[in-house]
Amino acid sequence: MSINSAYNIANTGLKSTGKWAELVSNNIANADSDSYGRRTLSKTTTAMGTAVANGVNRAVDQSLTRMYHSELARMTRQDAIADGVSAYAASLGDVDDPSSPAALLTNFQSDLDLLYNDPSDASVQQAAVQSAGAIATGLNTLSRDLDTSLKEVRNSLLASVDEVNKLLSDVALLNQRLENTLPNSQQRAALEDQMGDKLNQLAEFIDFRTETNGNGSVDVMTTDGYRLVEDDASFDLNYNVGSGVLTAGTVDITPPNGIAEGRLAGQIELVNDIMPQMQLQLDEFARALIQTFEAADASLAAGDTGLFTDEGLAYDPARITGLASRIEINDAVLPEQGGEISRIRDGMNAVTPGPSGSAIQIGAFLDGLDAAQTFDGATSLPTNVSLSDYASALIADQQNTRATAEKEQEGLAASASSLNSARLNAQGVNIDTELQDLLMIEQAYAANSKVISTLNEMIDSLLAAV
Repeated sequence: MSINSAYNIANTGLKSTGKWAELVSNNIANADSDSYGRRTLSKTTTAMGTAVANGVNRAVDQSLTRMYHSELARMTRQDAIADGVSAYAASLGDVDDPSSPAALLTNFQSDLDLLYNDPSDASVQQAAVQSAGAIATGLNTLSRDLDTSLKEVRNSLLASVDEVNKLLSDVALLNQRLENTLPNSQQRAALEDQMGDKLNQLAEFIDFRTETNGNGSVDVMTTDGYRLVEDDASFDLNYNVGSGVLTAGTVDITPPNGIAEGRLAGQIELVNDIMPQMQLQLDEFARALIQTFEAADASLAAGDTGLFTDEGLAYDPARITGLASRIEINDAVLPEQGGEISRIRDGMNAVTPGPSGSAIQIGAFLDGLDAAQTFDGATSLPTNVSLSDYASALIADQQNTRATAEKEQEGLAASASSLNSARLNAQGVNIDTELQDLLMIEQAYAANSKVISTLNEMIDSLLAAV
């Protein structure tokens, strides 16, 4: 081998070592970035047997990334549900909590039992009216709290739609830049890191799948194939508050169709299904209370108001929505409203106080509370049970929604974390490996430098001999 050839080989080695050192340095600097793919040199061998760096390879494990995105979307959906109902669930309480509908109803029944045994005692009459009022006030509060939570979730939902649209737009812009970069270049690898970061963020909001094109661009689509990003074009999502429909462009992708997982799917499920059903359950409880005391009150004519009213009106099936927020005690038993407390014993339309020792009407009220009621099957609760059993079932069902979402979220969070760790191990930076590479770089640099130094000495010796 000639001196010139040896010099060229050593010089090429130094250049490759320099590029390698730069890559390792960047790898170490980005070791904590989830979206950074470890860089390695792409090399070719010349006819002289020299390894020449001709590009950069970015490590990526597509399979683990897809699995991580899927699990992340499942986790954030459950997290959205648990978070959305948590404040309301705290207000609702458990069956044994003093302020729960079940406990308030039990207190009222106990006061009616006491009144049945001592119908002439005004203080016992007052206690029964007050405990009835506590049920109405409790339902008002729960309905208001549920509505507040619903509005908060709806606002978060609209913010999620905006964030998804921004991410889709960012992906489309990255596609435009990727198409104008060379494969296996540092610029391409950096853009792919940015793309990975955007897709990681997107997976928190929706489930999706991707296709990577030959020019490096990434198409994003729903799991059933509708494209959300195609080359450098993105298709905005829109949520119609009135209809509850989510569209991408003109296509309906409302969960569970189109998208089924992610924070956005969980928020839509809350607003469209879970919270309206919770409201219906409360409204059905209020309806049953109103109708029970209308039917059991012998003093009433058709259309008259009983102990419980719809803001002073008798029950109207057309006004069932939001009834729990409007239920209140009849003014006829409230002395401060010109009523007579004794009507809890005698009936709402009693013109004058009845026999002080008569418990007939009170017994009718108690029988009505104990009797099986017919409830709307749309509540997904038992449809032929007593009020107390319905109240207990309501609390159990609504608390179970929160508890189930929290349990699912915890399990999925652990699974997503495990997959992310595996993904990072496969494509991320291992500091120990990079430090080992630095030692190899140092050795390679020293070897090539030694060759050049030796060649220089040989040339100097030859020149001196001339």
